[in-house]
Amino acid sequence: MKDILIANNSHFDSLIDNVQQTQNRVGSSAGALVIIQDQEIVTEWYDGYHHHKKGAQKVTSDSLFNIYSTRKTYVGLATAIAIVEAGIDIDTLVSDLLEDFPKEYLADVTLRDLATKSGPKYFGPLQIEREELAAKVIERITGFTINQLITEKVLHPLQLANTEWVSKPKENLVCDYQASDGYASVRIESDEGHERNLYCSAKDLAVWGQLHLNKGFLNEKQILNSSIFELMENVKNDKTEKRIFGWYYQEDWYYATGATGCHCVILPEYNTVGVRMLNKYTDDYKDDQLTFNKLLLDCIKGKR
Repeated sequence: MKDILIANNSHFDSLIDNVQQTQNRVGSSAGALVIIQDQEIVTEWYDGYHHHKKGAQKVTSDSLFNIYSTRKTYVGLATAIAIVEAGIDIDTLVSDLLEDFPKEYLADVTLRDLATKSGPKYFGPLQIEREELAAKVIERITGFTINQLITEKVLHPLQLANTEWVSKPKENLVCDYQASDGYASVRIESDEGHERNLYCSAKDLAVWGQLHLNKGFLNEKQILNSSIFELMENVKNDKTEKRIFGWYYQEDWYYATGATGCHCVILPEYNTVGVRMLNKYTDDYKDDQLTFNKLLLDCIKGKR
């Protein structure tokens, strides 16, 4: 298939080449790249198919990729929204909020620990994952699941129709190659918002990054209270070595990546968001992330 180039600035050709080379090297059947700079899409590129078998659907702007751990930024934002809107101290003990959850399983874990992915990853004899515990806390505080909260506060106001916690099959889902048998699969789970079934398009993920870059202000509207992002900034300043509300912070950028290579990086100094989507990933996890981030930064510097 010839790649689909919807919009492009030639300064980003090397980044497109990098994504395509990575896609071919790791055996990903699908690839996408979206770059937003100064609130405009300057590059939008798609390549490949939803899986490797005959009859697979072509990748387009409506193709939904499973973003795996990148979803932790959605859990993180929902956590921040709940804390700020309810006026709760971030150092509140989780056991004070979940009265029906045995305290011995929670020890002294706080909301800050959930936000920074600190302490235990699993809780209790059922080994409840940290993201599910966060979901229980969010629902206890707000009365909404993560899905419901993010949909009401973000997806609907921004008209992000290609973001979904998938609970039933759809034609525009890109298969991924994370199954132990190596076969293409899609992940269908509950629509509550904490599990590994968050699918979105490259453009929707880029807008998600733009929302964070602009601290809740987008499309000439304050979509979310700026104090939510002030909380995230304050926590980042306290624990820069940790993942903060789902994001990894470094000197020139902050970013999030999922198990199949869906990656979102934000360059605040250059008012830029870059999104790369794949459906199979490399073993050179950290090197790949940093290479992409640095190449995007070099492209931006060359453009200016």
